[in-house]
Amino acid sequence: MAKIGIDLGTTNSLAVVYKDGTAVKVINSLDSYITPSAVSIDDDGKVLVGEAAKDRLISHPEVSASEFKRNMGQRYEVELKGVKYTPEELSSLILKKLKADSETFLGEPVEEAIISVPAYFDDNSRRATRIAADLSGLKVDRLINEPSAAALAYLEKNGYEDGTYMVIDFGGGTLDVSVVDVFDNIIEILSVAGNNGLGGKDFNEAIAKDFCGKNGLDYDALSLAERAVVYRASERAKIALSDMPMVMMEVPFESGKLMLTLTNQELISMSKTIFEGIREPVRKAIHDSRKKLENIDRIILVGGSCKMPTVREFIRQITGIVPDTSIDPDIAIAEGAAIFAAMKNKDLKDVVLTDICPFTLGIAVNNDILNDGSSMMSSIIPRNSTLPSSITRPYSASCNNQQKITLRVYQGENIHPEKNLFLGELNLTCPPTRFGAKICDVKMTYDINGILIVDVYTADGLAKTKAFRSNSSVLTEEEVEAMREKIEAAMLVSHEDERYRALIARAERVYEESFEDQRLALQRLLMVFRGSLDRRDPIKVQQSYKALSDLLDSLEY
Repeated sequence: MAKIGIDLGTTNSLAVVYKDGTAVKVINSLDSYITPSAVSIDDDGKVLVGEAAKDRLISHPEVSASEFKRNMGQRYEVELKGVKYTPEELSSLILKKLKADSETFLGEPVEEAIISVPAYFDDNSRRATRIAADLSGLKVDRLINEPSAAALAYLEKNGYEDGTYMVIDFGGGTLDVSVVDVFDNIIEILSVAGNNGLGGKDFNEAIAKDFCGKNGLDYDALSLAERAVVYRASERAKIALSDMPMVMMEVPFESGKLMLTLTNQELISMSKTIFEGIREPVRKAIHDSRKKLENIDRIILVGGSCKMPTVREFIRQITGIVPDTSIDPDIAIAEGAAIFAAMKNKDLKDVVLTDICPFTLGIAVNNDILNDGSSMMSSIIPRNSTLPSSITRPYSASCNNQQKITLRVYQGENIHPEKNLFLGELNLTCPPTRFGAKICDVKMTYDINGILIVDVYTADGLAKTKAFRSNSSVLTEEEVEAMREKIEAAMLVSHEDERYRALIARAERVYEESFEDQRLALQRLLMVFRGSLDRRDPIKVQQSYKALSDLLDSLEY
């Protein structure tokens, strides 16, 4: 039974399997290894995932969703065709599709996976990812940080050469930076930093808003369909600037054709805050690794946004190092996840990957400095501690004759605990203790599977233990069970039917983006194709499929 590696991305997702000493990309039902991270509900209530759903963001925006990864672990819902979906549920549909495609591709059941997550995902976001996997029918015993996976993919291709590397993973919705030491086939993650709210999506929006501003439009006031058309055109312009010095955006509106000429220099000018958002995680990762820039042997770039020449040049400017782009930025993370799965299966015995705790773990204590009843964060396991980690700290009574202890456990870097992520609390009694005297020892143990165990030992030898497991959630068991029933009832379109629905979705999207003189022929061929499907005439279906495909190709390229 195969175990796959999955890159569950903001913009695109893919699966890779490690077979016969190499990482093999899983080809989906549309003969591509890339599956857009988009979900749409078709007219008959069936669920479209991937390319068809991405196209329907333009033609049917009210029943389509994408870029929901940024909201993983948050109380957030999207309503599609009268049904509300959480990011966990939408992500589970992506995973369900990847699982089905992998089983078809491999010809065997797939029940286990290693899934990559942004290194800077907090505990709630990681728990949400595990819930999404569980809902999809995949067992996930480990998550792997995306830059760690990218480092594995790079090193596997380059012979695990000793050195110190910086990995910058800049994808559609998140930015991660890691510093990695490699010695004698041991890959040690020294530090991570990042921004879960920064990615290629922000460049798309910057271009879209600039386009609207220069054409006298208010981007936020556009209809869902109009905004989707402008956004898609902006994304295409951004991608085109990776190969051309200048591009022309042309977008159809009722008022006529609207245009914008765009260069990389103009993109830099409108995206200053985005580029400055890259600088801080790079600085922080270097600082936390206790290395200097001159100690970095190589900077490895992965993630779709790293294809942009402006991004590569900015990283060169702030580091003085020409980045290495020798691995495919689109597939490196999934390849690394698959390699890690092989390591877990003992198929790769000579490589060891260590990982670290991305956020500080600690408890709230009384603020003795201000003595105003407020709390402050007391760190027990500092960020970037190598996992597994176990640290014990003593604590004193906060008042005379104290007989109760309440430990509120947090994750984060803010000195004010309430601004960090609350993980839970422990309550226990203790012998009466005078103010300032030692009242207990608190031991925190955090393992590689994301399980935090807190032990409290009082002066009279009493102890209390609580485990904060990553498969728990801010969601209740009833909510998770309701999610499971909803996802099990969701019917993905069949493999053979998906090809036809994807062509229809593409045609409807191109129709929205086309000018009036192009629409008549497209409308006619689309109607012919729909009619051949209704009549179930296989010869007519294939003929009309080719005719419509050829026309779409001519209109798009």
